Amino acid sequence: MDNNSCTIGLGSNTPDREYQIKKAIEHICGYLSKCDISSVYESPAFNGKDKPYLNAVIHGYASQDYDSVIKFLKDWEASCGRTQVDTLEGIIPIDLDLVIWNQHIKRPKDFERHYFNQGYRELLSKGSYEIM
Repeated sequence: MDNNSCTIGLGSNTPDREYQIKKAIEHICGYLSKCDISSVYESPAFNGKDKPYLNAVIHGYASQDYDSVIKFLKDWEASCGRTQVDTLEGIIPIDLDLVIWNQHIKRPKDFERHYFNQGYRELLSKGSYEIM
């Protein structure tokens, strides 16, 4: 039964960022049920120095537990070429963060940031799910 509510933030700042976001959306929505996706939008790097990001937010439901969903997301990041060295250098092929799990904010800093909030508010305004 798909009863675990997931809200995931996506980001990419590499030259192929449109492709990275598109493929991540397809991959995640193949894993979750009742997938709802915000628009894809550009936002400046939070640190003010890296290249701008494309971002999106996805909400859906998983039958797996929290740790399994995190592993699924991190495995996809690795398969897209994300490495610790690139992350330290500000090169992010794809970043997938499970920000809200079953109406609990798991990543408060991400939740408060513009790059997540824009897509999250869009999903709320479309009635994608109830406010916590």
